[in-house]
Amino acid sequence: MKRLLDRLLGRGAMENAPVTASNRREPRNLQIEAERLIAEGNALEDAGRWADAEAAYRMALKLCADFARAYLNLGNVQAAQGQKEEAAESYRQALRLEPGYGAVHANLGKLYLDQRNYQNAAEHYAAAVRALPNSADALVGLGCALEDLGRQGEAVDVYRQALAIQPDFPGAKFNLGRILILLKQPDEAIKYIEEAMAVMPDHEAGHTLLGKVMGEWGLIPEALSHMQRASQLSPKDPNLASMSLFTMNYRVDSTPEALFAAHLQYAPQCCAEYYPKTPAYLNPPDPERQLKIGYVSGDFRTHPVSRFVEPVFAHHNHALYEIHAFYNHHTHDTVTESLKKWVDGWHPIWTQEDGAFADLIRALDIDILVDLSGHTEYHRLPVFARKPAPVQATWLGYLGTTGLATMDYRICDIYTDPPGLTERFHTEQLARLPDCQWCYTPYLDLSPISELPMMRNGYLILGSFNNPSKLNDRVLELWAEVLKAIPESRLHIAAVPPGRAQERILSILNRSSVELNRIEFTPRLPYHDYLASITAVDVALDPFPYNGGTTSIDTLIMGVPVVTLAGDRSIARGGVSLLSNLGLTELIAATPHEYVEIVQQLASDPAQLAALRGSLRERVQVSPFMDGARFTRNLEALYRQMWRAWCERQH
Repeated sequence: MKRLLDRLLGRGAMENAPVTASNRREPRNLQIEAERLIAEGNALEDAGRWADAEAAYRMALKLCADFARAYLNLGNVQAAQGQKEEAAESYRQALRLEPGYGAVHANLGKLYLDQRNYQNAAEHYAAAVRALPNSADALVGLGCALEDLGRQGEAVDVYRQALAIQPDFPGAKFNLGRILILLKQPDEAIKYIEEAMAVMPDHEAGHTLLGKVMGEWGLIPEALSHMQRASQLSPKDPNLASMSLFTMNYRVDSTPEALFAAHLQYAPQCCAEYYPKTPAYLNPPDPERQLKIGYVSGDFRTHPVSRFVEPVFAHHNHALYEIHAFYNHHTHDTVTESLKKWVDGWHPIWTQEDGAFADLIRALDIDILVDLSGHTEYHRLPVFARKPAPVQATWLGYLGTTGLATMDYRICDIYTDPPGLTERFHTEQLARLPDCQWCYTPYLDLSPISELPMMRNGYLILGSFNNPSKLNDRVLELWAEVLKAIPESRLHIAAVPPGRAQERILSILNRSSVELNRIEFTPRLPYHDYLASITAVDVALDPFPYNGGTTSIDTLIMGVPVVTLAGDRSIARGGVSLLSNLGLTELIAATPHEYVEIVQQLASDPAQLAALRGSLRERVQVSPFMDGARFTRNLEALYRQMWRAWCERQH
């Protein structure tokens, strides 16, 4: 999506370069003939005649063995044919002859970028920029590499430099728009993306980026329109299809039936071709032996998923379970290092193709393979479609079906998926944990619980700390009813970017007759400051149908009660699960009217609210979802049941 250079550099930038010392060593007539052969090779390359073009470049090298430009072109045609190692050697040979050859550095940078070798890519692109300071292409390549190295601020500067040189460069606009989305500057982002889309209206990446921005603003119908158009343009892309499915969960008007029907389309579109006809396994069908469990995720880093995974990794019984982690991301941070120490096998699979990854799982004799992503970013569902392990389950990252016939189980709990409610909306069999489906650990030491703000302010402060995508029109309309029912109350909404996103929320609340001076937006904050900001509110409001998860636990452990509306699908019952495990079912509303009444009752008795605030952290800390040992025992019991069921089917 962000690597939008259409061609390798060099076939133009250096084509008319003056003859240098290295390519004047041969007689002039040989030099002229070599240049003619390069021009002939370029024409053949443009016609798609790769082998003939390669022959022309090799003939040029026979005439002029130290002709760096011939090596450049040879590397280009080798790269075009998928001969990556040969291309890299041709480029390196060109650099031995001319170390400062900018086009070669750029092309070698592109090769490293494709191989996800971002450090080498950045070094070569930087050399290309030094040699070709007016090359927007080289700057965009450098920006891509810097972005993948996590140096977003530098990447933004580089993309802006590229646009200063070539203001109409759509690739630079796409890339700048994308990174501005990541930096939570969607208003500026959409300006660049829309300008690029005016030139390339059917560009899949542009629709994807616009969908992301609209999602950031909470404009879910518009976001889905762009995402679905992107998926139509690249119908076999499993990540684009997943993006649409994930976003559908935010729609308040999406019924469970409609969601399930959409998920059922995923496998035929992206994965069913990989389903094995007659899967066979060498795993011994011994029901009580030590099992090999493999976890697959792109979130083994500073990410909410890692906070739920770490206590499980830390408490696994290694006498009975050999634990393997398959990490599908290039970022490695302190959380990554912490997780690595708990597992028996750590496998970075970011650069592995799906087929090779599936082969690795088979070679390791993994018994139970666990997907931690579902239809979220960096999933590897096409690998699960290949059924490389006898038993496969999805858990944690996505509260819904994958839609795959090869996913045997979805791990949930008795509150998110009570018997009889959601089975028909899954291709998987539901495997229910007895307590909560989450096991939580905070990243940092927690600050003390502060005094109830209502006591010093004299009025109730309501709060929302959720993703703005969850704040749909109906949620905001219900919150308006809460504000009107408690006339002196205020509402603090966190992490909504300024501009159109905030304007949408204010427009809906104003339409619902709420005075806008009662609304305060707080910016996205670093984790420690975010936790501290939660203590500034008295009661938190859970959105629907997509409830809070990590955010709700953070809120509860900081002493702030959460009021939730019980829904009719897994993703709409996260609040039910959390509050039930805390013994706070009185905070669970069955209807919107009851939701308003619960908040009114809390506001009417400040002393009781203060007492609840003072007891909440301890409730959370002694609850099942902070008991890592208990949770892991229950999870391992599920794994053992799954394995025994598979063993029985082998006899």
